[in-house]
Amino acid sequence: MTTQQERKQPEKGYTWAEQMVVVLARELRDDDVVIVGGARHDIPCGAAMLAKRLYVPDMTLLTTGQFVNPVLPPLEYSGHTTVLFSKEADALFGGYEVFEVSERGLSVFFYGGLQIDKYGNSNMHFIGDPKNPTVRGPGIVNVSFSTTAGRTYLFPVWHNKRTFVDKVDFISAVGHLQGGNSRKKAGIETKGPVLCASPLGVFDFEPKTKHMQVKSVHEWVARKEIVENTGFELIWPEKVGKTKPPTKDELTLLHKEIDPHGIFRGLSGRL
Repeated sequence: MTTQQERKQPEKGYTWAEQMVVVLARELRDDDVVIVGGARHDIPCGAAMLAKRLYVPDMTLLTTGQFVNPVLPPLEYSGHTTVLFSKEADALFGGYEVFEVSERGLSVFFYGGLQIDKYGNSNMHFIGDPKNPTVRGPGIVNVSFSTTAGRTYLFPVWHNKRTFVDKVDFISAVGHLQGGNSRKKAGIETKGPVLCASPLGVFDFEPKTKHMQVKSVHEWVARKEIVENTGFELIWPEKVGKTKPPTKDELTLLHKEIDPHGIFRGLSGRL
C-alpha cells in the first residue's frame, strides 16, 4: 500500500490541498448560503474565499466567528485565525444565532473526519472501543448542520484505509446512514453528502444505493493507488476521467491573495 508520505507531490505547480480547494470552490453557487467552521477548516475556508472572489460574488458567506460576508485577510494556519482578523463584514451575529441558523438550515456545510465510510457518514469522535479508544478526535460542536444543511461536502486530508473505512466506529455527522433511502426513512429531508474531495480523487454517491463512487482521479494518481488506500470497494463507473486541474487564474488568486503564506503547500508537505 502506498502511503501519502511515500507518494510524490504532483510536479504541476500545485499541490493536492490546492486541488481539493479548487474542486470545492467550483461546487458553490451564487444563491448559496455557506457557513465555514470547525476545529480545522482552512480547506473549506479557502474554497469559499476562492469561489466568492472568482465565481460566485453573490454567495452569502457566514463564519462561526460570527461574521456575515466578511472581508477575510490571507489564510493563517487555521481559518479561525483568518476570521478573527477580518476587518469588515456586512453584519455581525451572536453565538445563539449560530445554533438558530443550524436548526433552520442553510445551503452548504463542510466536514472532515477521522473516519469516513462508504455511505458518507463521518466520525470525528473516537476510533476503537468507546470506553478505551485508540484515538480521540475533536468531536463536533453542532451536529445539526449534517441534517439541516441543504448539501454537505467532505474533505478528508488523508486518503488511506484508516480514514476511508467500510463502517465508521461512531457517526458524528450523518451521511447516508445505511445507504439507499435510509436517510429519508430517518426523517432527514436534506441531500446529505454530495461530494467528497480527497488527496487522491473526487467521489460522489451512486443515486440509488448512496454508495461512494469515483467521479474523477487527480492527474498524478493511478487507479491502483486509490484501490489500495480505500478500506471498502468503491463503485467505478465505466468512464472515470481525471480531475480538472486548477486554472492559472485560480492558482494566481490562491498564491497571491488567499494563501500567500503557503498554508496549503505546507499542509501537503506535512502529510
